[in-house]
Amino acid sequence: MNVYKLLEKKQKKRPSFEKTEEFKFFVDHRNMLEKYPKFSYLYDVDDDEFMIMRANIILKSLINKQTIEDEIDNINQHLTKGDKIDHAKFVSTLREITLDLPYLVDDKMKIYIPIFPRPLNYIYIKEPEKLLEYPYSQLKTSFLETIIDSFDVYGTSLYNSLFTRLVFIGTNGKEVAFFHYDMNTIYIVNSQGLLDVKIVLFDRHIKHPSYSHMLDRLTPVVDAYFSNSRDNFIEQLYNNEFISRRIYCQLKGIKEQ
Repeated sequence: MNVYKLLEKKQKKRPSFEKTEEFKFFVDHRNMLEKYPKFSYLYDVDDDEFMIMRANIILKSLINKQTIEDEIDNINQHLTKGDKIDHAKFVSTLREITLDLPYLVDDKMKIYIPIFPRPLNYIYIKEPEKLLEYPYSQLKTSFLETIIDSFDVYGTSLYNSLFTRLVFIGTNGKEVAFFHYDMNTIYIVNSQGLLDVKIVLFDRHIKHPSYSHMLDRLTPVVDAYFSNSRDNFIEQLYNNEFISRRIYCQLKGIKEQ
């Protein structure tokens, strides 16, 4: 019996993903994806919450790009013609607008535009004046050839960032486990940033689910998953109150007492 399919099938009734902030953001902004062939595949993913999270990373990246470029133009316009640009002041002023933008940390560097490679991200934040001159000024409107496969380049760090609402639980070096509080779901993500397994917690037979100390209770469940021990995984789900006695017995193939 497939543990993950049963948990999803028997899950306790919960608010729909369509009620979450992630889904609303996706619906409000997904038209941007149609402009870029590399991202068009993310437009029609309404029934897949993980793919929507991926789409939102791209959308927020595009919005960050536009916001930073607009601020660079704004700073430039407020400079008196003929004045020499003070690099430190330029960067400092730009930093104020980026404080509220989502980012990921990659090798101690903040990446605000993960659809771009690391060197371009460095220029946008550390050498913004270059965006005012050719050839970098062309990035405002012509950047299709510059777009990278964000999930291949930055991998799981995209999910362990301010681009999502996922919470890091643990890793075995090849896969990373994240938890989404609204969905009460663990997502196991591989090094290419793709979803391997979805573990839905709390089945319909649990009358009063416990939501206290979630991360402490999730850790042994994830450790058991990474150990590739089906029996231990089921035991940890049950011991930490994520599945009912009925589902536990069904998964173990024993008669409920």
